[in-house]
Amino acid sequence: MLIVVDVNIVISALTAGNIADLILSEKLELISPELLFVELRKHKEEIKQKSLFSEQEFERVTSILEAKIKIIPLEEFAHLISQAEQLLGKHVKDSPYVALALKYKCPIWSYEKLFKKLGSVECLITQEVAERIKQI
Repeated sequence: MLIVVDVNIVISALTAGNIADLILSEKLELISPELLFVELRKHKEEIKQKSLFSEQEFERVTSILEAKIKIIPLEEFAHLISQAEQLLGKHVKDSPYVALALKYKCPIWSYEKLFKKLGSVECLITQEVAERIKQI
């Protein structure tokens, strides 16, 4: 199942661990804009503190995620950024995730409540992703 993964899901997987197996599922093809790993590294210290990862462990886990999550260059969906911004209103910082979902006509895996209200893009929370892959 193709799905855009939001950074809040990845941070949750690293800090809570309860969805790590789901992220690594072979049934999921995860894609994300380049922004994901920028945001992940921006929150590195917070993640290390909550997960108790050492610097080495954080880098190792990040490498695993980089191998699992396909990063789609902005050039491939830049033409959809303005549409995504219109859908999001004032919350434009997440427009790359929405634009990517529009490009691939696939859902976003996120806890962002605003995504649930977009209509043009389907947003799934973790439980919904787990339920869908059981059916695959």
